[in-house]
Amino acid sequence: MKKHLFIALTIVLTGVASISAFAQGMTFNHGTWAEVKALAKAQNKLIFVDFYTVWCAPCKQMTMNVFPQKEAGDFYNKNFIAYKVDAEKGEGPALAKEYKVSGYPTLAYINYNGEVIHRLTSSTDVRELIEHGKLALTPRNDYEQLKGKFAKNELNKEELYHYFVIVKTKGDDKETNMVFDRYFDAVANVSAETFSLITDNVSSTDSKHFKYLEAHTKEFAAQVGKEKVENFIRKEYLQEFQAKVWYKSFPTFAAYQDAKAILQKQINLTEKEALAFDTDYYLRAEDEENYMVNANKLVEKFYYNDDLQISNVLGGGSRLVKKEKNLLITKAWAERALAIKDNFINNATLAMIYKILKNKLMAIKYIDISIEQCKKEKNGYEDRAGMLKKEIEDATY
Repeated sequence: MKKHLFIALTIVLTGVASISAFAQGMTFNHGTWAEVKALAKAQNKLIFVDFYTVWCAPCKQMTMNVFPQKEAGDFYNKNFIAYKVDAEKGEGPALAKEYKVSGYPTLAYINYNGEVIHRLTSSTDVRELIEHGKLALTPRNDYEQLKGKFAKNELNKEELYHYFVIVKTKGDDKETNMVFDRYFDAVANVSAETFSLITDNVSSTDSKHFKYLEAHTKEFAAQVGKEKVENFIRKEYLQEFQAKVWYKSFPTFAAYQDAKAILQKQINLTEKEALAFDTDYYLRAEDEENYMVNANKLVEKFYYNDDLQISNVLGGGSRLVKKEKNLLITKAWAERALAIKDNFINNATLAMIYKILKNKLMAIKYIDISIEQCKKEKNGYEDRAGMLKKEIEDATY
């Protein structure tokens, strides 16, 4: 009788999980967290958890390009119970809080008692994903032994890659870059695999692997496509320059202009990109007037029909803009965003601008609309909108 009950339980749990033996890629379970832990216990497996959000681009990349691959399915379906958690819906917020998820995607390897065995917070390719799975299955890894062999330059290619994945998980950027540089020297060639290796691990446009890509642009284009190669190179230069602007790496405006001129020669900046950089520069320099001049050009010429980009501009300048004439301009932007899309974000944004303009009546009107939209959508932001309403109500002028 006990044997039959156990078999029945296993069948029920497996049914809840919707596992298909014929899946080409990774098969994710769709039960509750309690059911998934019970299934993991019944099968004596670890749980692989993909913490994601619907707005996370790297999460989508993993879902579309990594999880469906046969190699991933062959390894993970055999060794793990795979489970997706939307960190903003259902059980997601509570689980994300319990497991201290601070970025997306977070990939966690958890036993059926709910204990984290291994984790990483980044997207990755199939090969590295499988390597992390191996580390989770053998948590007492040979880190110290590999470290010693690395110091003596005695690691072969496979050992180098294994060591690279371990140090990358530890979060030591200096050590990670050092190990990756040596591994790259051992395996670099013009191929689709090397292109993926570069795109997944590039640290800066000055790194040897990025320079290798630039030196062999035409050859890599023949392997993976010209547009793909050029878009990646362009994206890295833009992101690196954006970081320098954001972290105020330029001591003077002249230094900023010189750096932007160099970037222009490297990737041929568009007018929109240059204007966005200028806007961010003045924002970080806390120059309200020049910020408003450039931001207004950006909104009027390029973002006029894009409520999300308008909201980004409004969010960026919210702490800088103080003068009433400029606040009235931002109010017009917020009204424009709301006219494009009547949603809780745009209503809340307009409410806060009315608060700054000391118009409490209108601020409460729009925050109330935002709160009702949050309730209707059940999007998890109702409490935050309620806090904004209290902030408006408590404001003294």
